[in-house]
Amino acid sequence: MKLLKKQGVAWFLTIVMIAAAIGIGYNKAHASRTPEPDLPSQTIPPGYSETIPPVSTDSFVWDNARVLSDRTVRALDERNDRLWNNYSVTVGVVTCDYGGDDLYGYALQCAEDMGLGGYDMIVVLDIRGDNYWLLQGDDIREYFSDKTASDYAYDYMEEPFAWGDYDSAVLQLTEMLEAWYGVYYF
Repeated sequence: MKLLKKQGVAWFLTIVMIAAAIGIGYNKAHASRTPEPDLPSQTIPPGYSETIPPVSTDSFVWDNARVLSDRTVRALDERNDRLWNNYSVTVGVVTCDYGGDDLYGYALQCAEDMGLGGYDMIVVLDIRGDNYWLLQGDDIREYFSDKTASDYAYDYMEEPFAWGDYDSAVLQLTEMLEAWYGVYYF
């Protein structure tokens, strides 16, 4: 026990604990980049992907509920390429069968898993829960408030989402977000 009371041993143990914490955090961050996709509960309509695309750093579109057409996923990826090239921002899109009460928390976790930053946004469509959420990064919250995010989501997604036209819902919303970034960065 006297060994633990020495200052040098205390410093050594502190450094070991910090290194272990960093290592654990690093491993969790990399493990969370490849989350298990939600399994579909319905048949896949024509024009939609037969398999869930692998989650990669190249795409910020996670169609886990498999409700987006391949054309929509490509259009969203192209839009994100433009956003990145012009403004260094990304708009993540996630479809899921979450069905939980805390869609905000789920969206926040998805944004973290995607590695989105303070100027990025994410829209989550909970198909089973019949709900959606648009979440903006903290660095633009002053210019794109929670109310603005709610208004954008409602104005550009509500009608197509209610009709089950998820392709139109995310394409309309992300088109308007791309326009907003154009004005914001002008």
